[in-house]
Amino acid sequence: MAGLALSAILFSMGFILHELAHKYVAQGFGLWAEFRLNMTGLLLTAISIISPIKFIAPGAVMIAGFADKQRMGKTAVAGPVTNLIITAALLIALPLAGTGWAYEAMVAGASINAFLAVFNLIPFAIFDGQKVYAWNKRFWAMAFLAALALTLYTTLALGSL
Repeated sequence: MAGLALSAILFSMGFILHELAHKYVAQGFGLWAEFRLNMTGLLLTAISIISPIKFIAPGAVMIAGFADKQRMGKTAVAGPVTNLIITAALLIALPLAGTGWAYEAMVAGASINAFLAVFNLIPFAIFDGQKVYAWNKRFWAMAFLAALALTLYTTLALGSL
């Protein structure tokens, strides 16, 4: 039970920090940015708690103002990079957890954050990846491959999810 609670906290932290990264990078470029709940996304998120299929998107940061491809790309990549940093930090701290529920929760947290990064880097439609890809294809490829590698490592090698 403690491991499940810690996993939920690590996931929530990953989602919140991902969105805050978008907000603060956008504001650093002088853009207006705020988080807005999406009722459909919030409902799907609530349903996914008891469902085997997870859909976590209760809202997103809305951005307004003049932004060229570079500013939008950098703002978009800030979220997935934050998830990769969280993943790396959890993997580095993993030996301190020993074995048991703390270890399992940290692996789950690393896996979830790596997956959030790879999922958000899909270069399609409203995903962050589309904006990053439009800005800098090489940077998108590096970020996507890093996220994919960490997702595969945490799910296959460490056995999460």
